[in-house]
Amino acid sequence: MKKVTEKKVARKVAKFFANVSNDVSNTFIGIGNSSPSRFLCLINAGLLNGFTREEIFDIFIGFGEIENLVMIERKSYCILSFKNECAAAESYEKLNGSFCLKGETKVLYLSYLEKFPTNMIDLKESPKVWPSGLKLKENFISEEEEEKLLDLTVSDPQTLQLKHRTVKHYGFEFKYGSNKVDRNPLPNAIPEEMEPIIKKFVELGITRPNQLTVNHYAPGQGIPLHTDTHSSFEDGIISISLCSDIVMDFMSNDDGRRVSIVLPRRSCLIISQESRYSWSHGITPRKYDVTQAADNGLTVIRRENRTSLTFRKVRTSKCDCTFSRWCDSQLEDSADLSEKTADNIERKHVFHVYDEIASHFSETRHSPWPNVKAFIKSFPVGSLLLDIGCGNGKYLTCSQSLFSIGTDRSKQLLNVCRKRGYQVVNADCRASPFRDDIADAAICIAVIHHLATEDRRLQTLQDISRILRKGGRALVYVWAKEQEIGTRKSTYLLQKKSNVSRAEICPAPETYSEAVLPVHVNRTDFKHADVLVPWSLNSKESTGTDTPTYFRFYHVFKEGELDNLCSKISNISIRRSYYDQGNWCIEFEKE
Repeated sequence: MKKVTEKKVARKVAKFFANVSNDVSNTFIGIGNSSPSRFLCLINAGLLNGFTREEIFDIFIGFGEIENLVMIERKSYCILSFKNECAAAESYEKLNGSFCLKGETKVLYLSYLEKFPTNMIDLKESPKVWPSGLKLKENFISEEEEEKLLDLTVSDPQTLQLKHRTVKHYGFEFKYGSNKVDRNPLPNAIPEEMEPIIKKFVELGITRPNQLTVNHYAPGQGIPLHTDTHSSFEDGIISISLCSDIVMDFMSNDDGRRVSIVLPRRSCLIISQESRYSWSHGITPRKYDVTQAADNGLTVIRRENRTSLTFRKVRTSKCDCTFSRWCDSQLEDSADLSEKTADNIERKHVFHVYDEIASHFSETRHSPWPNVKAFIKSFPVGSLLLDIGCGNGKYLTCSQSLFSIGTDRSKQLLNVCRKRGYQVVNADCRASPFRDDIADAAICIAVIHHLATEDRRLQTLQDISRILRKGGRALVYVWAKEQEIGTRKSTYLLQKKSNVSRAEICPAPETYSEAVLPVHVNRTDFKHADVLVPWSLNSKESTGTDTPTYFRFYHVFKEGELDNLCSKISNISIRRSYYDQGNWCIEFEKE
């Protein structure tokens, strides 16, 4: 495994402990100390910089039995202890200074601690409070009932194969990606054999369901975070777990708080009220779950085959819940547009705008994003890189050892590229002119969020998959609806007000036959998924006394939405999914 020099490791560790508070510095054993201990400080792998318990366990579990792992909110480090010193010493020797983080793209720095810091007790996360309306009924069904349900659902051959699971719908089809319902009834209603289970729901005061989704998960499979669309289903979503335990993740759509809940085998989870309307839920794809043990330590639950039954009641009227900020019925958040309307929106608010602002836009887009640059530089000499939606071409020269070609729809931005000597071609991102299986690498940075429908966004991802060779990799960035994760604001929100567009007083929304597009106020949180974002030209671009303002169309992505789109493409696998300064990002590989 590739490593940095010992000198660099020593410098990084010394800098960390020079700046860190008294959390751990009083128990630090220096680099030169020859006596290892059971306790390790991972100085750059904490919750603050995006690591999870599962990622840390995955790296260290092969060295021996882990006694404890403490990860603290708003800290960039974590503390790990092994049962014995030999395991700690072996992991320290092999991993310190090595590229073992985030798909072997980032270096891990370690230091021994003399003991587990006693003051860490005060720093531990407080117990997570469940969102209101979330209820768990253990042993909701008997072993005999479980066996009957499995016989009924597993034997049904009419299942849909998705990327992370197989799915079967009854009554109505649940549309993954949009999280809506297809209101055309299916020929198969909920089986009569499930009536005893449904009667139990009714006894609990839950509306009788008329839609059922059966998911079969193999170990390691999951489902991205999502919220079932308000306008599609009534309050009260019920999930029954069969075959094995699982950990389900919940995230507040308001402030990003997270809660992970163990769903025991044969349990019934009721998602209602706040937990249904303003929280997202999902299952992280992984081979095991890290959970709290009876002795307050940590334990690992190995994933096994699991079947879930999710019952819903299809809504027949608009939702009038009190969570209007997240209610599509009340916000008309993301429009269902015809191809003709989508064409009109993109022509007026994307293609025309970028041709008008090309010079000014290019002046403000000169520094490559570090993670994108690192992705490009990870490919060997002579690789072919295709930049889909290359803009002013700032990524085409990140690596002089690659053969790089860019595409864009804007003729004016292509002129900027050609003046700089870049190889570019005019093309729609949904249908690039390249042959199948030709590219070693592809990037699509801040492009598909300008497409007005989910189908058009999916077409672009499918076309990127088409042009990649087997084993080729792609990196996609989209603007996130969540511009603040926890207590961290994106650079977009933090930008100085002096740089904000002068269109602070929002014009009236633009109305189409199928939708109303609200105008977003720059440097504020997004309230809608489909919006018009102002762009004001600088004075030298203006021909009159007033500075013209243009409005670009954006579909801002919710957490898990990009993962959902990628899960619909059968010949790719997601290598990593992450958040980068107000953007949701996915790296995938063609299988």
